[in-house]
Amino acid sequence: MKMMNHGKIFGTTSVGERGQVVIPAEAREELNIKPGEKFVVFGDARKGTVILVKSEIMNKFANFFFNKSKRFEKMAQEIFDKTEDKPEEEEEE
Repeated sequence: MKMMNHGKIFGTTSVGERGQVVIPAEAREELNIKPGEKFVVFGDARKGTVILVKSEIMNKFANFFFNKSKRFEKMAQEIFDKTEDKPEEEEEE
């Protein structure tokens, strides 16, 4: 099949009566797609594109950013705690 910069064209497919799309066998084999595997479906109506991403990949991606977000939140809190204006002690007269 034809190679692209970031992937490969595996052929064509069509949408059946029930909205099902058959992924070509070569793609299923090379991408290790098993029956029953879940996908997240992205689309762009203006461009007429549909993208399928394995759910497990999206979960890893989401967890990565969630963990980074937690670290960022912790760092931001530490910075805030260090720079927070502390009440000055009353001067003794």
